[in-house]
Amino acid sequence: MDYFVIIGYNHKKNQGNIIKKFKKVHIELTNICNLKCTFCPPKLFPNKIMDLSTFDILNAQLKEFTKELAYHIVGDPLVLGNLEEYLDISLKHNLKVNITTTANNISQKHYKALINSSIKQINFSLNSYNANSHKKSFEEYLEPILEFVKFAQEEKHEYFINFRIWNLDEEKTAFEFNKKVFDKINIFFGSNLYIDEIYKNKPKNIRVDRKIFINFDEYFVWPNLKNEIVSQKGFCYGLTSHFGILSNGTVVPCCLDLDANINLGNIHQSTVKDILQTNRAKNMIKGFKNSILVEELCQKCEYRTRFDF
Repeated sequence: MDYFVIIGYNHKKNQGNIIKKFKKVHIELTNICNLKCTFCPPKLFPNKIMDLSTFDILNAQLKEFTKELAYHIVGDPLVLGNLEEYLDISLKHNLKVNITTTANNISQKHYKALINSSIKQINFSLNSYNANSHKKSFEEYLEPILEFVKFAQEEKHEYFINFRIWNLDEEKTAFEFNKKVFDKINIFFGSNLYIDEIYKNKPKNIRVDRKIFINFDEYFVWPNLKNEIVSQKGFCYGLTSHFGILSNGTVVPCCLDLDANINLGNIHQSTVKDILQTNRAKNMIKGFKNSILVEELCQKCEYRTRFDF
């Protein structure tokens, strides 16, 4: 998932209607992943891949609402053998793409797709390795990622590459793993990352090369209806800066609702425009504007508290 910063949104008139513009829309191409990270909850829905025809129709609708897609809620787009076809569809509709991947299976077969000109950003979730039991060594995991980065640099990539390390905590439970990551990155890029400074200063981003960054963040708990209520008041950027669409076509208000607890509708029965105009969606937006969390899942979401002031 993505960490959202404070942003505004624009509106434009379209045939007498007001169209809300979102910073980003999350599309789950597939909910299939080749890892089982301890920080990810088990999914309830069966394995699913959004077909190309549906994806094309969806892109045509979404370009009214956004200029940017994120191919991720859960699942990993690199498990798809035809990822380039999805990227070409987004390119056809002039939509930029963010890809988030564990890169557990990255190889040269992905290279052509991953230099597609639709791509704006690639996020490598490095802490996924430490959250799994692996047969491969850490070096066997990281080296193919760095080999791709070298290839992208040779191709003079214009998108951003982010190494995500979202495992910082006061107990420093991932300290030794992170040190191994920093040592490898320091050697590869000639950088000077000092792990003690990272834990002390808690930077969000560090540039290690042209358009290449390390993103740092803390662990977070996925919202779940079984959780305790965190608060009944507060704000969120769901349905303001972004929303999500699961691989089965269900529209959800944010990228953390992997089980569609807040089911706003399905693209196989309604258009995105109509779904965003449902009373449930409107009530959520109105509630956020008035610091009221109308949905139970929002009341039980710890991540949302990052946006409270």
